[in-house]
Amino acid sequence: MASEWVQKKRIRFKDCDPLGHLFNTRYLEYLLESREDMLMEVYRFNLYEYMVERGCAWVIVRHEIVYVAEAMRNECVMMRSDLIDYDLKKIKVEYQMWDEQLTKPKALLHTTLVHVDLSTRRSSPHPSDVMELFKKMHKPGMGFSLDDRVRQLAAPNS
Repeated sequence: MASEWVQKKRIRFKDCDPLGHLFNTRYLEYLLESREDMLMEVYRFNLYEYMVERGCAWVIVRHEIVYVAEAMRNECVMMRSDLIDYDLKKIKVEYQMWDEQLTKPKALLHTTLVHVDLSTRRSSPHPSDVMELFKKMHKPGMGFSLDDRVRQLAAPNS
């Protein structure tokens, strides 16, 4: 199950500002890379192979991120992600970054992606096999606003 899958990563020196805080752009990179790893490990879904074989890919059209707590140089963080919504042409993914004990959220990201036919550069319906995969991945009941999700995750015993 996707929400059970977590990836541990140490915050690198090169990814931090002079105060030791993780750069804002690196939050996105860490979280997106973690999702790609999860797709490969849990679902055996390779985004690159899909693009080459099918001539389609997902393009990010919206990021919403809340930095809940600072991620610091050499700290280990835990990341997970879930598919929280999808339709014929779009998906919405929630990414979470936590402290190493999975008790304090560091960041929460909601990303909307559109499925695009690379030859036409236009949105394209998801193939039926991909829609079936989405049914397995989907976490219903998580489609809250980003602010509501932050409050929910930051609450004790969440």
